[in-house]
Amino acid sequence: MSELRGAFQWADHQKELFDKSLHSGFNLWAGVKVIEVRSGYARLTFRPRAEMLTPWGTLNGGVLNALVEVPPFVALLTELQPGELPVTNDVFLQHLRPLPGDADYEMTGSLLRRGNSMAWVETTVSAQGKVVTLARITKTLIRS
Repeated sequence: MSELRGAFQWADHQKELFDKSLHSGFNLWAGVKVIEVRSGYARLTFRPRAEMLTPWGTLNGGVLNALVEVPPFVALLTELQPGELPVTNDVFLQHLRPLPGDADYEMTGSLLRRGNSMAWVETTVSAQGKVVTLARITKTLIRS
């Protein structure tokens, strides 16, 4: 993980989910780095690996389709109570322009609204100083 900015103080249950999510599996493989976290907001970066590219050298949209879930998850995580787990039930996603393969990507996630059992979040993805992808995601908050 790179230098983390922001004054957010994780509760134990939040830190545990954060560590499990960002330091293992797909997110670890993808090279996702958390740059900033504050209440209801997260900023992350990654640089595409060779395996993420199409034969013509652009970032495969399917890879980014998966990664847009990460920043708003971290943003929502700042508001989760013990025993709550967010589960995606709807994604609206738009790729606005071609996805360069040789570029650093910045992804911001924001919590738009949170209820007792639902949350609405969004992601904005930029590369080379331009917004390339937008996503709105609806989460159901399940309790263990």
